[in-house]
Amino acid sequence: MHELPLLIFTLFLQGSVGVTLWLAFGIGNTPPRSVLFTAVGAFVLASLGLLASALHMGYPLNALNALRHVSSSWLSREIVFASLYLAALGLAVLLLFAKKPGWKLMLAAAGIIGLVDVFCMAQIYMHASVVTWQHVNTLVLFMGSVGIIGSACMAPGLKTRGAVQSAVAIVTLLVLARLLMQPVWLADIYATDNSVVTFPHAPLQMLEQLRAVHLFSGCVSVLGMLCFAAGGLKSARGTMLIGSALLIVGELMLRFVFFSIG
Repeated sequence: MHELPLLIFTLFLQGSVGVTLWLAFGIGNTPPRSVLFTAVGAFVLASLGLLASALHMGYPLNALNALRHVSSSWLSREIVFASLYLAALGLAVLLLFAKKPGWKLMLAAAGIIGLVDVFCMAQIYMHASVVTWQHVNTLVLFMGSVGIIGSACMAPGLKTRGAVQSAVAIVTLLVLARLLMQPVWLADIYATDNSVVTFPHAPLQMLEQLRAVHLFSGCVSVLGMLCFAAGGLKSARGTMLIGSALLIVGELMLRFVFFSIG
């Protein structure tokens, strides 16, 4: 799959942002020592994602040229905010490692910047000349990955029942929101005027070919949500871990379909 670097980039960065938001707003007064390891993991995840994105460009130094069009290009904005996110998260990690104050503020700033970056990332695809991407479903997919992957990664280690219940609520709402979005998305893209050259037929044909995979990926996400919710509400760590694994597999499959039909 030639879009594998973009799959890695988008999922890794969105997952990193989700974890960062949990560290900033969802874990209460957790000691810095307990936060450091997870923050380092989020930083490594984002770094690997950005590396995959650079490799996809073929000529990574060309990314510098993209910065010249911030006022008009969603790609330029995405590069800027991705860089700011990584810088803010890296500073938070350094403050945690040095046991200095200010790490909570930097994590919060990184999380907010990360959300802006994911929004810019979605806009890149929503403004592309691909009928299957030019829909709010793309934004729902990307933002959903932030909450689902972040919660799936964090929930098994959360200490309070309230935090676990919040993770269950976030995952449940996001998975259900995606399910409700699917019929709207399908109706809209098939109703598009196919005579317009900016709406090529190939994405719709590929979607038909991958319909079974698309349906199965949704089933995996729903099954993951049910296991995650059952494990969280019953304090069954093993069931929650299974749910987390299924949710992440579901995200991988959905992203594979997303890039395959583009």
